[in-house]
Amino acid sequence: MLLQICRSLLTVGLLSLFSFGLVFMLRVENLYAANPVEIIATQARFYAPATLIATVERVKAATKDIEGKVQEAIGNVTGDTKDQVMGKAKQAEADVRNATEDLKDNLKDKLKMPERIKASSKDIEGKVQEAIGNVKGDPQDRLIGKAKQAEAKTRNLLEDAKDKVKGLFE
Repeated sequence: MLLQICRSLLTVGLLSLFSFGLVFMLRVENLYAANPVEIIATQARFYAPATLIATVERVKAATKDIEGKVQEAIGNVTGDTKDQVMGKAKQAEADVRNATEDLKDNLKDKLKMPERIKASSKDIEGKVQEAIGNVKGDPQDRLIGKAKQAEAKTRNLLEDAKDKVKGLFE
């Protein structure tokens, strides 16, 4: 009975300490800067909601891992095989949670491709409209076509900048 109370208090204390440290003191890795406002916010140590959600899931995984290690260590000290097995199971659960978060991060990277596709389609659309303006002799069509091409270049430059900023935090 006393051992269970000590174990519970130790687990709660470690989880609280670890969670507090991660949420309030440590810098979050793998930030995704979608626009300059987010870059400024991250420099001010405020995080985008999507980043906070990912961080919370990482904290849950880390706390589960620590909880498992503590339980396994208690099982080793007391010789209780049930605690040892449960501790290893919690560590395995933490590994699965981390793998899930890694998969989510990789999926986010893959889903960025539509922005590049939008930029390419806008570039083609602009070239076609510019060519139509040249054939018809319409300066307005030429100007709109050039504007669409400039928008496509801007989108590509923005995606390049996002990739570089992301590379800094990896």
